[in-house]
Amino acid sequence: MTTFKNIIFAANSLDTNGMEALNIIHDELNHQDLLIGFYDFKLDGDSLSPTIPNKMQQIEKEDLPNYDLIISIGGDGTMLKSAKLAHQFNIPITGINRGRLGFLTDINPDHASETLIKIINGLYKEEKRLLIKIRINGNDQDCLSGYALNDIAIKRIETGRMIRIKTSIDNNYINTHEGDGFVVATPTGSTAYALSCGGPILKPDIEAFVLVPICPHSLNDRPLVIPAHSEISVTVDLGDGETAAIDLDGDDFAELSSEDILSIRASSTFVKLIHPENYDYFDVLRTKLYWGQNKRTSLD
Repeated sequence: MTTFKNIIFAANSLDTNGMEALNIIHDELNHQDLLIGFYDFKLDGDSLSPTIPNKMQQIEKEDLPNYDLIISIGGDGTMLKSAKLAHQFNIPITGINRGRLGFLTDINPDHASETLIKIINGLYKEEKRLLIKIRINGNDQDCLSGYALNDIAIKRIETGRMIRIKTSIDNNYINTHEGDGFVVATPTGSTAYALSCGGPILKPDIEAFVLVPICPHSLNDRPLVIPAHSEISVTVDLGDGETAAIDLDGDDFAELSSEDILSIRASSTFVKLIHPENYDYFDVLRTKLYWGQNKRTSLD
């Protein structure tokens, strides 16, 4: 396997837990003959946090092509932000979990230095993860496009009212969904928003999308799994002056009007995840979802 010499730690420097872990890890990696950089997710224009190790160089986005591994420190939200950088610059990514759930960040912070040294020296598992690519009004020259590792969510901006969302797959009409919104998720995102809406869990190496209505008005409007080579077209039925919101991986992306056409398909490029040698996806599910554990008997 490939070894790594130039690594980036990506985190929010205002995250005390993450910076505490970074300082410990940096001290233990100092003797590994590495070029170590730090990419900060806090707001542009903020001053450099004094909690960043002095010998660690803070880098900007234009410096990223000089590095060959991104190490995200934080929760799944930080990992998703890091994954967008990894995709944009075609850099492998791994994550140290300093958040709550940690489906994507699978390095235990208590053994982070030991695990990272193994990864840096080529002892790891590599996995490609599917990405969603969206386009709004794709036939227009100035169409808006974006990417998501987890999911895209379409929701009414005004609260308390249903939204009507018409879906087609490969130009075949599927349904008009009435409810609070609609989620299209990758296998990676099948354990995120889509799961909370009643969607199935997809193993990450399955090339498919899951389509899940959010709180559907009709009980027979059920989740649907389709091949990733399909193209999904979405339009929304809104009143005068109303708009719908589009979120990519939980972040605001754009607004959608009744005249817009949203196209969703698989990206031609992937995010390359780097896992520890002992990584087991089903072990992650058992641990994070408490499979096989009786929570009732564990409570006092």
